[in-house]
Amino acid sequence: MKKILRLGIALMIAFSASIGLTAFADEKDVVSSLTVDETQVSYGNITEVGRSYTKYITLKNNTTADMVVRLEVTNYNDKNESSATDWIAFAGGKRKYDIKADSSVQVGLRLMVPNDAKGGTYYAKVKADNGKEDEEVEIIVRADVASEDYKYGGEIAEQSVGFFNLGDSITAKAKVRNTGTAGFSAHYLVQYKNAFGLSEWKQVAEETCDVIPGAEETFTVADERAKVGYGIFTVEQRISYVDAEGKQKEVILSHAVLNLPWWVLAIVGGVIVLIVAIIIVIKNRRKKAE
Repeated sequence: MKKILRLGIALMIAFSASIGLTAFADEKDVVSSLTVDETQVSYGNITEVGRSYTKYITLKNNTTADMVVRLEVTNYNDKNESSATDWIAFAGGKRKYDIKADSSVQVGLRLMVPNDAKGGTYYAKVKADNGKEDEEVEIIVRADVASEDYKYGGEIAEQSVGFFNLGDSITAKAKVRNTGTAGFSAHYLVQYKNAFGLSEWKQVAEETCDVIPGAEETFTVADERAKVGYGIFTVEQRISYVDAEGKQKEVILSHAVLNLPWWVLAIVGGVIVLIVAIIIVIKNRRKKAE
């Protein structure tokens, strides 16, 4: 009996070890992918047009097999009026790279600024595709032509924090507009704490993105972190941007917020209806009495 028990334990250990190794291998396969050392490439302030400037990125194959990577230049987004897409070329004209297993290659991104380029911030995007779904790498490219036309123009187009919410979620929204020619980074933060007591601030949302010239970015609270529960809270929304004078500004909106479940509103509505009905009945009885 003891021999059978020992044999069963040994088999269980071996089975568990094999499962652990399989899980580890699967996890390794999931983690392995195409990566890049820089997801954002900036050429800084360019004071001389009609020249070319080169920056380098490193693509790495983290898998155990050889990989073919193709490069493509696309628009930053559909709002991009000042596009540097046509300015970018790959060093040596090479768009296809064969990367050995667990190896890396360096790619030169050459920016060719036209002679007639006006002052402003120009954006583009470089995509590196290894042919596998959901493993495409994107590199954001930014070039600032710092001539006399280079002007900031950030402003808050809209901001709000809901005072009353029928549910357990906080609602907040802000819009940052860029009326200038220079791009800038906007930072959005929403946090809350209990209105009563000395509780610490808890973060609900945080996001940073570039607001490109002539565009408007919308920030909202829309994920699971917005579900803070029921009660009275103090909610604070902070928006940082660069104004028309080139100064970093921060706008803060903070006030009390009430979150209630729907059934509380139903009860209140029922009570109001009942009170109105009682008042009507009393008035009718008084008229009849008179």
